[in-house]
Amino acid sequence: MFSIYRSQTALIPLNHTWEHADADLRDAIVQASRRVDKQLQNSPHEQGESREEGTRILFQAPLAVTFEVDEPKKLVRILRAWAFGRATSRDD
Repeated sequence: MFSIYRSQTALIPLNHTWEHADADLRDAIVQASRRVDKQLQNSPHEQGESREEGTRILFQAPLAVTFEVDEPKKLVRILRAWAFGRATSRDD
């Protein structure tokens, strides 16, 4: 089982969305985050799509994360997390 590390810097884009989100979007972000955690704890190398320099990207609407896997340490580092889609671009 892998541990997941999220730095404050990696969460800046998601925090911005959170601050402006309504209750429904916040709930969707929380649920998506839980799904991401489950996926990355068990088999992170098999999740999402590969990207440059050994990173991967995973989408769980409305959440997306880029991450890297440190196999020897059994650690997944979230490099960036953000919300995507129409729900995040409202002009309320």
